[in-house]
Amino acid sequence: MPVRLDLRNLPPPEPMDRILDAVEALRPGDHIEALTPCWPAPLLPILEARGCAWRREDSPSGHARITIFLREGAGPTRTA
Repeated sequence: MPVRLDLRNLPPPEPMDRILDAVEALRPGDHIEALTPCWPAPLLPILEARGCAWRREDSPSGHARITIFLREGAGPTRTA
């Protein structure tokens, strides 16, 4: 089941922080669907370093939708 986050009305850096919190709980086969106020470019290298891949969908409203999932062969991202 996907985790859905609507972060469009949150000020920075809350959207990024909430996405990273959700990434900590990702398991193989799970994914996160996040709506953000803008394209979260600074988040992308962090996601990749944590074994995640992502897909981008632009929204006509100017918001961004990003789907985040573990790369094949990557384990859970939780470190503790």
